[in-house]
Amino acid sequence: MRLVLAAWPVVRTWGLAVRLWLAATFVTTAALILWPFDIDRNLWLLVSFYAMIVGVIALSLIANRRISKAARAAPLGDAPSRWVLDETGLRIEHALSTQSLDWRAVVRVVEERDRIIFAVLPSRNHVLPLRCLRPDQQEAVRKLIAEASESGRLGAGVD
Repeated sequence: MRLVLAAWPVVRTWGLAVRLWLAATFVTTAALILWPFDIDRNLWLLVSFYAMIVGVIALSLIANRRISKAARAAPLGDAPSRWVLDETGLRIEHALSTQSLDWRAVVRVVEERDRIIFAVLPSRNHVLPLRCLRPDQQEAVRKLIAEASESGRLGAGVD
């Protein structure tokens, strides 16, 4: 995450806000537990715990919205892309960049209900929405993936 935090101030800011909220409510809860005077601890612990949960959820929703807005504003954020899949691998073309991946670089391909995920690194996955493909294209993609998997190229790495 160090690279993401260094390059994207919005991620750093909102990630810090969520962590600070957690720390503040944790310290408040600890103070309530250790408070030397007679108070109704159960009520205040419940309120503190509730504030922690609601605050984390609210801040996470705000953070997600702000980070998504920053991602869409980036030059490639909403840029159309063209995917080319063949026996050698996949190529993703944008107006400002092209990325080619050999099937050996793709660790795993996961098909979900609405998308196909090409896992390359834990921090880098390419997602192809199925809504962008006609049924015949979907079958062709599945066939290419099956061939790459059966041949041992998929996720084989570089020797």
